[in-house]
Amino acid sequence: MQFLNPAAFYLLGVIPIVVALHFLKLRRHPHLVPSIMLWLSTDEDRRANVPFQRLRNILLPLLQVLFLLLVTFSVARPALRRPGFMAGRAILIVDNTASMLSAEKGKTRLDLAKQAALKHIEQVSATGGMMLMVTSPSESDAYIREAFTIDTSKLQSAITNITPTHIPRDLRPVFDAAARYSESPQDNVFFISDNFENLPDTPLSIHKIGVGADAENVGIVHFSVERVADRYKVLVGVQNFTDTLREIDVQLAVENVQLDEKTAAIPPGETKSILFSGDPSGLEQRIISAHLRLAEADDFTLDNSASAILPAVSPLRILLVSDNQNSLLPRLLKSYGSHTQLSTITPSDYHGTNDADIAIFDGGTPSGQEAFESFSEVASGTHLIFINPGSNLPFIAAESRTIETDTGIGRVIKTDETHPLMANVSLQKLQVHGSTHRRLPLLSQSLVETEKGALIWLASEADSQFLVFEFDAFNPRISDFATSIDGPLFVYQCLAWLEARSTLLQPLTSDTVQTRHAFRTGEQVKIAPMSDSVTLSVQKPDKKRIRVADSIFTETDQVGVYTLFADDTQLERFTVNLLDAKVSALSHSATAPVPEVPAATAGGFQPMTQEIWRIPALLAFIVLLLEWWFYHRQGLSVRAGILSKGAA
Repeated sequence: MQFLNPAAFYLLGVIPIVVALHFLKLRRHPHLVPSIMLWLSTDEDRRANVPFQRLRNILLPLLQVLFLLLVTFSVARPALRRPGFMAGRAILIVDNTASMLSAEKGKTRLDLAKQAALKHIEQVSATGGMMLMVTSPSESDAYIREAFTIDTSKLQSAITNITPTHIPRDLRPVFDAAARYSESPQDNVFFISDNFENLPDTPLSIHKIGVGADAENVGIVHFSVERVADRYKVLVGVQNFTDTLREIDVQLAVENVQLDEKTAAIPPGETKSILFSGDPSGLEQRIISAHLRLAEADDFTLDNSASAILPAVSPLRILLVSDNQNSLLPRLLKSYGSHTQLSTITPSDYHGTNDADIAIFDGGTPSGQEAFESFSEVASGTHLIFINPGSNLPFIAAESRTIETDTGIGRVIKTDETHPLMANVSLQKLQVHGSTHRRLPLLSQSLVETEKGALIWLASEADSQFLVFEFDAFNPRISDFATSIDGPLFVYQCLAWLEARSTLLQPLTSDTVQTRHAFRTGEQVKIAPMSDSVTLSVQKPDKKRIRVADSIFTETDQVGVYTLFADDTQLERFTVNLLDAKVSALSHSATAPVPEVPAATAGGFQPMTQEIWRIPALLAFIVLLLEWWFYHRQGLSVRAGILSKGAA
């Protein structure tokens, strides 16, 4: 212990003065007495005023001396020096992602992380202060919960107010942000989490503080709702992450009213799919949800439910611009579904896409300057398919319009099997008699390639996607694409993929085929453009209303149902689910907290000075109250004794 103000000990010179006053003070009390018997008390008062005789009651001066000692001790500013002081600045990162909601002994992993963080700021101090960050902000870019400060009360309040999110872990943004705020190699990062796998590379020194232990969980990892012909189909994929056989009940509900229920036994570590099917009448545009009922305790309830909206059958408006008499495409389009509305015109009659969802140009792309003037009338969000367009292809740079014609037989050498349009499609045996090839524009993606170049490729322009076939795909004289099994399947998947991108709400970055208006936590939602005079907002499951900027909604940090508003008019609902097997596995890699002395010395930590003057100041106040009480109690006793003697 050390004293930051040792000059305060000069105040100890007051103590002898206080003691001397107790010896020298007079205690004379004049009284009128009717009898000589009372002279005895008068004589006792006289003898009490004789200097330096033994005090009759020593408790009162002892309390006063103790009060002076404590006040002096407090003014001297006592301080403790202990390991935990570090040069530079400290950045404390608390993991608040979905897996931190796993329950352990009545507390979540996030609760344990908060306790570890509070303990840490009591044990470690930094010259440049400490900053608190979280891995998943509840608001856009709000990774920082408290900027650099040396005020532990602010840090404690910020730690207590950390809110959980339902977002899977993505540590790159928060660690990149931490690196930007670092000023020197002496700065340290303290990361409190349940898992330290796949940490991003960072120039900062990372100290790992682990929380969490083994957890038992059974959760939904796949959920899809679709309408097939006159039936609804709900597929629920449930995975058992425990080491024992689990029997579960899966309930299907519509707007929280139970509709169906099935029971399944799932072996340890395996996934089982449960299919529900029925009449969709009266269920369109309503929330369909699946819930797990478990006979045994489950440590993670976030993945025990999932929901989606059963889509209504909306017409798909297709505009076919073609004068190709040998094409099989019209019949193929009509067989796509009863909701398809097909309009066919010749290239000379084309003057814009109007309200079409998909416009297809089958060898009949308008030519010359009129082509580019006509394509300026393409409606926002209309998707385009070009079949054998030749050099007359809009929306691309001039160098991409230069083509090479191959009159021989072209054989496929490569396909992009990772793209959802190529799922379950094999075009490796496709042969083409005559095709064209060009230099692909930027941000395009080749789906099928021959020796000469891309045969089928995909690109985007503003809010539209466009797909290009560099051959007469639906002419049986050119290829067997339209008469094979995989060709029509590819076309149907293209139509479904483009149809999903014609809806009001779409995923911003994902290309995977999914249930319409159903997203995953952390996924950004793209909203179709509207009038500038309309204010878009989204109401989250917690009823908080968030204004949407630039038609992109980013705050899908909660599982549940969201509602899109234009001004105060409700437009559409959508759902957000977890559906992440990695999160539901609840893996952990607990690491012991940073030891106070050995690790501090090795890591460059220095002793920390912590003032404790508040403790003796509080004790001095308590002693003062006791002295006041005792003094007044003694006075009352003396007056009571005098009155009793007078009465006698």
